[in-house]
Amino acid sequence: MFKGKAGFMAGFAAGYVLGAKAGRERFEQIKDAAKAFSENPGVQRLATEVQRTVNVTKDRASTAASRTVENAGTQLADKTGKAREYVNSKVGKGTTTDTDVTTPSTPTSPTAPSTPTSPSSSSVSSSKR
Repeated sequence: MFKGKAGFMAGFAAGYVLGAKAGRERFEQIKDAAKAFSENPGVQRLATEVQRTVNVTKDRASTAASRTVENAGTQLADKTGKAREYVNSKVGKGTTTDTDVTTPSTPTSPTAPSTPTSPSSSSVSSSKR
């Protein structure tokens, strides 16, 4: 499928050819001109160079992106280690591993009203009566 300007131009050309009063003769002229243009050695060289440039640029961008991701991972690992050391120095535990870290449980509030698990439950709090 065509995209952008190339698609617009192809659609415009097709509409022009199909709507032209000259009909078949004009179609043949346009077709021959397009064929001559595409077979021109200068155009073919240019198309080859453009394709090479695109490939080189794509490879360079891929390499740069890979390096950036690798560097970000290394920096994140370094910062995580430093943060772990800092926390351990404040807590006074020494070094820990990921399995040593636990999440404290959240205490329940004594003033929170109890809610029944189902409407047929017999344990309804006095605040709901």
